[in-house]
Amino acid sequence: MGRLGVLALVLATRIAYADDAQSKADVFFQKGQQDYQNNKFQAAIELFKDAYELVHDPVYLFNIAQSYRKAADCINAQDYYFKYLQESPAAPNADVVKQWMRELQPCVDQQKKREIEAAKRAEELARRDRDAKESPATAAPVAPTVEQDDGAGLRTAGFMAMGVGGVGLVIGVTESVRGSSLQSGLKAACQTSCTYDQIKSLDDAGKRANTIAAVGYISGGVALAAGIGLYFYGRSKVEHVVVAPAPGGATVGATFNW
Repeated sequence: MGRLGVLALVLATRIAYADDAQSKADVFFQKGQQDYQNNKFQAAIELFKDAYELVHDPVYLFNIAQSYRKAADCINAQDYYFKYLQESPAAPNADVVKQWMRELQPCVDQQKKREIEAAKRAEELARRDRDAKESPATAAPVAPTVEQDDGAGLRTAGFMAMGVGGVGLVIGVTESVRGSSLQSGLKAACQTSCTYDQIKSLDDAGKRANTIAAVGYISGGVALAAGIGLYFYGRSKVEHVVVAPAPGGATVGATFNW
C-alpha cells in the first residue's frame, strides 16, 4: 500500500472515531436535555460534561453554565459562561451571556465570602483541636478555690476545753486510786491496833480523795464533751468557695467541712 493509501486509511479511521464520539456525545446531550427539562440540574450537568469530554463543542459549556445557574450555583455558572465566551467569542448570544454574568456577580461575591468565612472557621477549629491535643492540661481550666475559715477560734477553744477535761479525768482517776489506797491502809492498820486519831486522819484523807475524784470526773467529763462540741462546730465554719467563669459573669459555689 502506498503512502496515499496509508493516509486515506488514517483519515477514514479518524473520521469514524469522530463520528462515533459525536454519536455518543449526542446521546449524552439528549439525556442531559431531558434532565434539564425535569429540573434535575445536577444530573444534567454531569451528562453535558461527559458530552464535552468527547466533543469540545462550546454549546455543551453553555448548557453546563445554564444548569449551574438553575441550580443556584452562581460561581460555577459564571465560570462556565466565561469558558463558553472564550471558546466562542462571536456567539450570537454573547451579549445575553455577558448580561447574565453581570447579574450573577453579587451572588458570586456573597458565595465566595461565605466560603472564605467557612474556611476560616474550619482552620480555627483545627487549630483549637491541635492545641488541645498538644496541651491537654490547659484544655479544661480548673476554677480557683479559696478557703474561708471562720472556726479557727472555736476549734482552739475546743482543744483547750478537751485538755482541761483530760486533766480533770486524770485527777479523778488519781484521787480514786489514792482514796482506795487509804481505805485499804485503814483496814490494814486496824487489824492489829489503831487509835482514834489514826482512824480519823485516814478517814478524812479518804473522803477528801473521793470528793476530789468525783469533782475531777464530773468537771473533766463536762469539759471534754464541751471541747469536742466546740471542735466540730468550728469545723463547720470552714468553707471552700469556688469561683467559676460563666456566660455574663461568674458562678460561686461553697462546700463545708465537717
